[in-house]
Amino acid sequence: MRPINVLMILGAVTSSGAILATVLFFVLSTTSAPTEDWQTATSIYDFSATDIDGNVISLEKY
Repeated sequence: MRPINVLMILGAVTSSGAILATVLFFVLSTTSAPTEDWQTATSIYDFSATDIDGNVISLEKY
């Protein structure tokens, strides 16, 4: 293979990796947005968390 072809292939692979990383960043950041407004919380007990079994547990329990 000619060196220019190798460079073009590596550039295409790198660019597609960067595009994939950017898309994944935006998708994951919007899907993992908090469901509660943390700015209006008055204490830690206003929040809830998901336990290892997938159940939503209020921190008020603890």
